[in-house]
Amino acid sequence: MPARPLVVAASGALLLMSLTGCQKPTPGVTLSTGTHSVHVESTTFCRDGQSAASRNCVEHLTRTTIVRVKQGDAVGIDVDRTLAEHGWILVDADANARSDVQDEHHFSYTPDFRAGPVIHLEVRSLDRVADDARTTGVWKFQLVAS
Repeated sequence: MPARPLVVAASGALLLMSLTGCQKPTPGVTLSTGTHSVHVESTTFCRDGQSAASRNCVEHLTRTTIVRVKQGDAVGIDVDRTLAEHGWILVDADANARSDVQDEHHFSYTPDFRAGPVIHLEVRSLDRVADDARTTGVWKFQLVAS
């Protein structure tokens, strides 16, 4: 291969590697029920030194993942181990309720659809090192009774 095309190809490869390095994915959360499972990245995620108050966190377009759930079925919530290490909570936005702080990567939740056919859930990662255990990430889900 002549020198010029080789330089162009190498430059292009370096550019692609540097661009993908800037787009480090956020930790994921997987919800599963029955035979269906979905793995998503966060809606908001703050890395070291970032804070929601400073508005310098990784922000994705507002996205809510819809999961269909049969009445009475349990929903498995599995978070990346990095989230479990710092703690996380499950928030039922409709009932204004939240779980205790979790430090395991898996949690089982049985939704109660008596109040309506839709439940809005959020998984929130915490920074338990901070005194206020502030939220460092949010994953939004909409459970729909099927």
